[in-house]
Order: sequence, then structure tokens, then C-alpha cells
Amino acid sequence: MASQSPAAEPTDPDCLFCKGGFVVTAELYRDEDMVVIDDIHPSGRTHWLIMPLQHIRSVEALTAAHLPLYRKMLAVRDQLVLEHHPDITPATRHRVRSGFHRGSRKINVVGPLKFTLPEVISVKHLHMHVITDLNTNIGYLKYPLWNPLIFITAEEVLKRLESEEKAVNGGPADGSQSHTEL
Repeated sequence: MASQSPAAEPTDPDCLFCKGGFVVTAELYRDEDMVVIDDIHPSGRTHWLIMPLQHIRSVEALTAAHLPLYRKMLAVRDQLVLEHHPDITPATRHRVRSGFHRGSRKINVVGPLKFTLPEVISVKHLHMHVITDLNTNIGYLKYPLWNPLIFITAEEVLKRLESEEKAVNGGPADGSQSHTEL
């Protein structure tokens, strides 16, 4: 049974992006599924936000049903990096940081003991940060690859979604292969 893309979720009236209250400095890309804009407070040579038009609150709300959209977000990321930064090669892809700040979630500490981690997202609409050549010390603290409790990489999210899909369907339902970074 093929996995269907989730139906468009209703616009959230409290979401800055959905209600049009989001400051856009430059739009780099738009299609029927997503928009890519410059971050108004860049933390690198370039700092883009890839945002689905469908309201998805946070990275924790992504499910295996969102895989087609998510893979498209990764493909758009890779295409934009290729177009805007031809100097970044597979050997220098470490210069590109892409991922998400974390939403609220429960974690098991020991046995039945659970702990709720607070969210660290400021805009409650899914947005993937794509930063090339991180340029500030604060940026290393705000987008820490070393702390997945705060920031999770795009590739780790893909692994989680593909694992969920495999658990539900016994493998990729659409016959697609896993996306590889850059």
C-alpha cells in the first residue's frame, strides 16, 4: 500500500508564517509545496529557511507520511547550495549546516520516568535552517551539531522518518531511495 502525502493541514491562526506576519527579506524559491527565504538574522555567509506552505508545527510533528515533502525540501536545499555556492563540494560539505530547532517532546529517563523537554523554536511553523560558513560564535551555540536536544540535523530527521516508514510499511512505499546529503 503506497503511502500518501498528508492532507494539507489547516492554517494556524497563531502562526506568524501562516497569517502573513513573517518578515521576508528575500525569496529564493517558491513552488506549490514550499518557499525558501533568507533569514532576517543570518548566522553565516548565507542563511536560508526552507518552509513548507502546509502548516506543520515543528520537526517533532513530521511523520513518515511527510517523507515525499521532506525529500523535496532536501532536494531544493541541495539545488540551491549547488546554484549559489559552486565552491562547496562533497569534500567541503561540512561548511553547510542544515537542520531544525527542537519542539517540545517527552523523553524516557529510566523505566516509566519521563521528562518533557521544552521547545526551542521561536516560529511555530516548520522551517529548515540551511547555513553556509557559520560565522559567529553565537551561531555555534544556537545551531549546535553537538547537542541534538536543541538542534537536529536534516539527515538525522530523514533517518527517523525512513525508520518510521520502514516500521509501518516494511520499506520505502514509493520505491524511492534514501536522500544523500549534497
